[in-house]
Amino acid sequence: MKFKTTAIAMAVAGTVAAPVAVQAGADELYASARIGVWDVNQYDNNEIDVRSFSSRFGAKGETDLGNGMTGFGRYEWDVDFNNDIGEDDISVRHRYVGLKGDFGSVLLGQTYHTFYNFVVGPNDNPWWHSGYEMVNYRGRTDDGVTYAGSAGEFNFGATAYMTTANDDNVDQWEVGASMGIGDLTLGLAVQGTADDTTQGSYGTDDEIFGVALSGLALGTVNLGFGAQMQKDDMSFLVDAGIGNAYVHVEYLAVDKDSASSTNGEDQDKVSYTLGYTQTLGRKTTMYYELNYIDRDAKGSDDRTAAMAVLKYDII
Repeated sequence: MKFKTTAIAMAVAGTVAAPVAVQAGADELYASARIGVWDVNQYDNNEIDVRSFSSRFGAKGETDLGNGMTGFGRYEWDVDFNNDIGEDDISVRHRYVGLKGDFGSVLLGQTYHTFYNFVVGPNDNPWWHSGYEMVNYRGRTDDGVTYAGSAGEFNFGATAYMTTANDDNVDQWEVGASMGIGDLTLGLAVQGTADDTTQGSYGTDDEIFGVALSGLALGTVNLGFGAQMQKDDMSFLVDAGIGNAYVHVEYLAVDKDSASSTNGEDQDKVSYTLGYTQTLGRKTTMYYELNYIDRDAKGSDDRTAAMAVLKYDII
């Protein structure tokens, strides 16, 4: 049954991708295979597996429409086939269309939107172990309409999420801005909800505030900092790059009165990641990550994960 489901999924993806390939051109098609060894230890259970880590393929392009206008679009699929963890299918990573020009850009669909772009993305540098202990890891989201613009070193944007699941015109919203100060970039963003949708670590409709500082160089070390807050919950991160090596630390403090807290106790969680990226040659990269999560929370357990992944960009 799994084989049949996989075959159907690949056939559908191929049917969709074929006309895109003809229109986009070969230089705008891409595919990346990312397979590695995964060793995870948690709850006295050790799992060693060979699996895919977000292998993908897609197509993207843009067209000059004249009068200073450009149309663009992208479709990207995740092709992880991991038999033992229930991810045997092709899923969408990005699907969006947009227009850009002197006015800025307008984008519709599923991708990274305002909150991620201004306060998460600047320090989202690990290949895999990032966002584990944040108030709000806002990654690729769907049903978004995003406007982005700039004036000199000042950038700004806003996103509205609209789904058919709710009667409200706007379900969630995000606004953000950043300022370049020499080599530094300071970003700010707020995420809110227009209805009773729960969000963030606090699990309520309270707004989430985020800030990111990136591009700080101290000799050969590049540093980034981030912080988020939702009512009484807060998270902080430090990201450091030294050549091909990197260190990424996230700290999340969940208040005992928050809706997401368990057993009426405060929760402190820290994620430590040490990684290294090795370029083997044209289109071929290895990366290694060691992650340890210290969860000071009742009912939770510490977690250790180690991985070595070979990435080959087929196209």
